[in-house]
Amino acid sequence: MSSPSFRFRHFEIFHDKCAMKVGMDGVTLGAWAVSPEVANVMERRILDIGTGSGVVALMLAQKYPEALIDAVEKDIPAAFQAVQNVAASPWPETVQVYQGSFPEIMSHLPLKTEGEYHLIVCNPPFFKQDLKPINQARSLARHADDLDFATLVRGVAPLLHPTGLFSVILPFEAGEIFEEYCYEYHLYLQRSCRLLSVAGKAPKRVLMSFGRERLEAVQREELTVADGQGSYTDQYRHLTEGYYLPEAFN
Repeated sequence: MSSPSFRFRHFEIFHDKCAMKVGMDGVTLGAWAVSPEVANVMERRILDIGTGSGVVALMLAQKYPEALIDAVEKDIPAAFQAVQNVAASPWPETVQVYQGSFPEIMSHLPLKTEGEYHLIVCNPPFFKQDLKPINQARSLARHADDLDFATLVRGVAPLLHPTGLFSVILPFEAGEIFEEYCYEYHLYLQRSCRLLSVAGKAPKRVLMSFGRERLEAVQREELTVADGQGSYTDQYRHLTEGYYLPEAFN
């Protein structure tokens, strides 16, 4: 039987009421996503769309303790558990959980004024078992409950600060089509990272960060999680060592 919680260095995540447990995708996104430096503001504002147990929101609270973080979760049990995880964390005053779908929250309870979020993150809940083999990337864009690519990007675009960043983790084959959706809303790829779960294997995920500025050259990276013997690589250890307990690397 799996454990009802996952302990990090500075907080614990209970996820037994969540469909999506703490996993590599969320942890990697939380560690990889960065907020641009913000000047002449009291605090940076961050939005986590589809927060689940709250793991990414709390990782970002650890990274940016001066930030105010809004976390949106549609599933009621998961949202309730995220509230509990936030309350038990060192940052109960800086993370606010909203229950409801992203479109609902934006339509009926606007979180902040337009252009106010310096960082927006999302680990979309794609149902890969339903994918059709033909045109798989476009299938991925649709098979995501009510948070398909178009809905997600359309909702994010007006909320992002002029110098803000929008960061996601996606199935690798969906990266190109997601970039097309973002381009339609004048969000341009600035940083991209191919994620290899095991050295020598094809990438299964891609991390992408978008902003309003079109860069002459996109910053392209590659991150390998584990070596051929199943141990974390030095590269992945360096990225996540501020979050995982030391024994996780043994």
